[in-house]
Amino acid sequence: MDFIGTILEFFKCAGPPIHQYVRRHRKLSEIMRNLERALQELNSKKGDIEATLKVECDLGKKQPSNEVNDWLKNVERINNEAQSIEEEVKKGKYFSRARLGKHAEEKIQEVKEYHQKGRSFTSLVIDAPPSRGLTLTMATLAGEKTKKVVEEIWEDLMGDKVTKIGVWGMGGIGKTTIMKEINNRLQKETNKFNVVIWVTVSQPLYLIKLQTEIATALKQSLLENEDKVRRAGELLGMLKAKEKFVLILDDMWEAFRLEEVGIPEPSEENGCKLVVTTRSVGICRSMGCKEVRVQPLSNEEALNLFLDKVGSSTLQIPTLDKKIINLVVEECAGLPLAIVTVAGCMRGVDEIHEWRNALNELRGRVRSLNGVDTEVFGRLEFSYHRLKHEKVQQCFLYCALYPEDFAIPKDELIDYWIAEGFIEEVKDVQAKYDRGHTILNRLVNCCLLESAKDGRCVKMHDLIRDMALSITSESPSFMVKAGLRLQEFPGKQEWKANLERVSLMMNDIEEIPSYMSPHCDILSTLLLQANGNLWTIPECFFVYMHGLKVLNLSRTNIKVLPSSVSDLMNLRSLLLRWCENLERVPSLAKLLALQYLDLEETGIEEVPEGMEMLENLSHLYLSSPRLKKFPTGILPRLRNLYKLKLSFGNEALRETVEEAARLSDRLDTFEGIFSTLNDFNLYVKSTDGRGLKNYCLLLSAYWMGGFLITDLEVHKSIFLIDCKICEREETIVLPEDVQFLQMFEVSDVASLNDVLPREQGLVNIGKFSHDLKVLRFDSCKNLKNLFSLRLLPALQNLEVLEVEDCYSIEEIVAVEDEETEKELATNTIINIVTLPRLKKFYLWGLREFKSFCSNNGVLVCNSLQEIEVHRCPKLKRLSLSLPLLDNGQPSPPPTLEVIKMEKELWESLEWDQPNAKDVLNPYCKFVALWNINKQQLISGNFQCSYLFLY
Repeated sequence: MDFIGTILEFFKCAGPPIHQYVRRHRKLSEIMRNLERALQELNSKKGDIEATLKVECDLGKKQPSNEVNDWLKNVERINNEAQSIEEEVKKGKYFSRARLGKHAEEKIQEVKEYHQKGRSFTSLVIDAPPSRGLTLTMATLAGEKTKKVVEEIWEDLMGDKVTKIGVWGMGGIGKTTIMKEINNRLQKETNKFNVVIWVTVSQPLYLIKLQTEIATALKQSLLENEDKVRRAGELLGMLKAKEKFVLILDDMWEAFRLEEVGIPEPSEENGCKLVVTTRSVGICRSMGCKEVRVQPLSNEEALNLFLDKVGSSTLQIPTLDKKIINLVVEECAGLPLAIVTVAGCMRGVDEIHEWRNALNELRGRVRSLNGVDTEVFGRLEFSYHRLKHEKVQQCFLYCALYPEDFAIPKDELIDYWIAEGFIEEVKDVQAKYDRGHTILNRLVNCCLLESAKDGRCVKMHDLIRDMALSITSESPSFMVKAGLRLQEFPGKQEWKANLERVSLMMNDIEEIPSYMSPHCDILSTLLLQANGNLWTIPECFFVYMHGLKVLNLSRTNIKVLPSSVSDLMNLRSLLLRWCENLERVPSLAKLLALQYLDLEETGIEEVPEGMEMLENLSHLYLSSPRLKKFPTGILPRLRNLYKLKLSFGNEALRETVEEAARLSDRLDTFEGIFSTLNDFNLYVKSTDGRGLKNYCLLLSAYWMGGFLITDLEVHKSIFLIDCKICEREETIVLPEDVQFLQMFEVSDVASLNDVLPREQGLVNIGKFSHDLKVLRFDSCKNLKNLFSLRLLPALQNLEVLEVEDCYSIEEIVAVEDEETEKELATNTIINIVTLPRLKKFYLWGLREFKSFCSNNGVLVCNSLQEIEVHRCPKLKRLSLSLPLLDNGQPSPPPTLEVIKMEKELWESLEWDQPNAKDVLNPYCKFVALWNINKQQLISGNFQCSYLFLY
């Protein structure tokens, strides 16, 4: 004991750091108990504040203050960080005890500070600003009759007598387009209503889902586990708090009682309005609505719409008789959807014989069907059959496997098509994607699909989906029960031998009966994803599915994949993403046809047996938080890999890092999640300059699975999240061709210059200079500036610059050279910072930010499109140098579109050039900010808090 005491005394004498090290090492358990007690007090205060907020904000007139929101966000962060420390402690690593004790003590201090801050709040809420709803994308209104209907509905909404309106008419006649026009006018032209709520109902009617969607449209939420009656009471309170509202329920198939859902009965007294669209006049009557019928277009209106879509130059084709065009249009019966769809198919056709043939086909399909909907189907089927190629038709029908009104990701759809064998005329994977996108464009151009606003998804009009399902019902080859919230698995009698494709995605199926073993030898696709209550699948289930090519069980709760999957030798796509409880996957050794294997975010600890046999594998996603073992030698055998995603969470995977790097010259896309700087640098160095077309590398001290490169607009991206990148022993090494760099909560960096030390900076700058396009810094608390003048050559292609919540930053561009800094300070020289391709710069929440360039620095950005500055209270000078006209007067950058900032800030800014403010003022959208952060602004997930004042 004397020896130990002597050693401890030595440590004390050696200085406080060593003494603290030993103390924390020995007393880690006591420190963790102190942390637990401090957290209990903090979370008690958090609970009190949240309860108060619920009472005060539920009526919609109040919302949490910025300060309270920030406090809650930070308390959540503190809890997560404390939990991470606790998990590290439980691992029992001897040499980590002192480090963890230090982190825990720092966390205790932070917990106490936030607890004290929570007790000091004098008020928790502020008044909520007004908002009326969303503006919707829509097609152009066609025809005078349609416009008269719009005016009739508008007059009823502006008047007091009519409180419920039912807009009805056959499918494809334009009811939704009419109501989108009304919705958008309500946003722009009147203050009569406090909010406009749009909900697409579709079939079957599911009241709990309807309640959820109305609440979501109000930017609020209902408790999932409460019964329908309680939820109706909550929703009633939300809607009454809005006082005057318009509720638009699009595409209704069944009537219901408003009180069942929680919708107040509209009346003259409360000023509320309800509008429904439906194909059935009976629903209008059942709901007590005024009936407004939408009539088909007149012949002239139909012809004008047709020519607008097919191209008016069609009339100039000398061999083409206008009479035959009129006859084709007449067969569309004045239905806008049919007109647009048929016109899309005939665009570019200039042979009279082809037009006659098309007319005969169209007539034949319409005459062979009876009933209103089937007659519409006949006109739409014409467009389907005009696709000619069977594989393209199969691609179209495959879209019907998704739920109604679903936004279908393009790349996911093409992956299915490739796995099904619809795209086999080309062998190269990239060529297959190109062919897939070509098919999608054709389907969109033929108006059989609609392109979503973000460009990454497509949608099917509900009537076209019904038509597609009617085609598959002729020979019962599809079973589609997607998104119906089914709880029971389809009975044995429904699993017919000639089934080719089955979609049961997005239901609430709880179990597959143990006896279920369908004899479906030609079944090629089985989609069971997003059945969160599904825990087990019988061993015998897949025994008679030898033809299965696509199996999607993603987002289910299965723990074990049945061993019968091992015999599915035709399987090409096995998707198990986000099966978080999945612990075991059977041998894959026989699945030699497998091309897609997705095990992202599963619970597996080892790679499946036999994976080295999968030489046809083109897509492998294996980023799992529990993955501990990845035998070497597997990756080099996967010669056809095109996309690869891996996580490297422990030292056992170190050799796999190098193997993955050596694949870079033949991969198209690599996504890597690294937990240590050493592994990250090892990968970058091991690529040895062999560039990938696409990569996304993530370095984080905590698990950050789920990152998708498809979410990015650039192809070569680095994310650095809550990690150390400038350690004594090692500084981060960045790829030479990085295009997108984001740092989030990186605390050991004061400037981007730290990443490129002076001694090696000039070399790296030269390599960097043609690639970096997007630079983002978020919550980097020690950041003082972004870069110095010597880094400027590396940024000549920079297009986007974003800095958010970096509380210490004072300027963007710093001057390192003392002599230059003195000259700038005395106005001896003017420092010109040129970023010729910068399109957008965005600054948010920078408390100490004073100017873009220190002293006499000015910024020249003649490609600027958007400037956005918020919550920068110390900013006095924007330092923007404007182009000069011949008369010497400043002019805005030619590409400038908008400037967004608070009006008070704009008026306080100083400018170097006379009249600069007057020149730029027309581009300003003054913004009043209440209670949102950047992520809420981008996603739209906020409660009426963002207002443009023109």
